Amino acid sequence: MKLIIIGGSLVLLLLLMFRKSFSGVIEGLSIFLFRIGFSVLLLFGVHLLLGLAGYAIPINLFTGTVVAVLGVPGIVSVVAISIFI
Repeated sequence: MKLIIIGGSLVLLLLLMFRKSFSGVIEGLSIFLFRIGFSVLLLFGVHLLLGLAGYAIPINLFTGTVVAVLGVPGIVSVVAISIFI
């Protein structure tokens, strides 16, 4: 826990040293975190729909990140992997 706090503090200190890019980094991070949150919500909906057919879609940070980065092909790949495995 201490290591996470120290690491986070160092990252914030480095970002404050370069103030010009601080707002851009924070904006990009907030957009990416929103996309991860929305993709987890979307995966939950797919999990409920496919749960009726007997398939279970895993919902975790990895699958949420894959869907956030890839979009619709990410959903298809996560569903295909979970069906074939």
